[in-house]
Amino acid sequence: MPVAANAWRPAYDARVPYDEATRASTQAKFARIVATPEADLDLALGALVIASDGRPDVDPDPSLAILDALTSRVRLRLDAGDSRDVVLERLHDVLYRETGFRGPTAAEFHDPRNSLLDVVLWRRVGLPISLAIVELEVAWRLGLELRGIGLPGHFIVGTPDGTLVDPAGGGARLRPDDCQALIRRAVGDGVLFHTGMLRPASKREILTRVLRNLRSAHLAARDWPAALGTVDLLAVIEPMDPDHGRDRGLLLGRMGRFGEALAALSRYLDERPDAHDVDDVRQVMGIFAGRRN
Repeated sequence: MPVAANAWRPAYDARVPYDEATRASTQAKFARIVATPEADLDLALGALVIASDGRPDVDPDPSLAILDALTSRVRLRLDAGDSRDVVLERLHDVLYRETGFRGPTAAEFHDPRNSLLDVVLWRRVGLPISLAIVELEVAWRLGLELRGIGLPGHFIVGTPDGTLVDPAGGGARLRPDDCQALIRRAVGDGVLFHTGMLRPASKREILTRVLRNLRSAHLAARDWPAALGTVDLLAVIEPMDPDHGRDRGLLLGRMGRFGEALAALSRYLDERPDAHDVDDVRQVMGIFAGRRN
């Protein structure tokens, strides 16, 4: 069992049917978090609110207790005056060699649980960005300045002096050639690594990327209500992006809510009359209109 989880196990399977009131409450909580100034934004709490969508019984306290307990375990291995490199190494000892956090196997990769922070902390398996959130949160509790870095198709962390590490690789140090290899493995040979890719990601950007990963996982599983909840949270953090309204309409149609779907898609066409997919959206609207009771 993970640290501080002796009597606690998150219930991923206890999802509830799509409920507007419950989802609205989740969206309001998320809106309050992402409206916070960057320096004060609680990344872990934001990720736990994302994890609570469709799972209203999620309690953030056990997950936060695990992060605190991991931090305490690292502190026990430190001496006064230890350098940043030593602190980082002890952090990796605890997370990856002692506690066993790891990235998913190929067979596990599309499991939505890899993006739900409470489940990641219990299973100790997560996507690179989920493991990065764990590492960042523990590092910040230790006073260690780390930053999230979103490469194409992969997520790593770095220090202000340019040290790069791969949470999904057990905290392995990365050189530019290693970053190129990670990108190639994720998205193919068409993207070349450059130093501009090492720009630190803001906490809002991290939460947005978590949501996009989760949306993809739910779509792959054809879990339309869960995907709709994720799209609604994306619309909270990216309110000016009309694509979320289009996606909402398509998902409502998948759920048989054709009247609402047509209204959402009509708004999308009003906002994006020159969008590349106008003809496709109109065709879908025609299908939905024919199925509406």
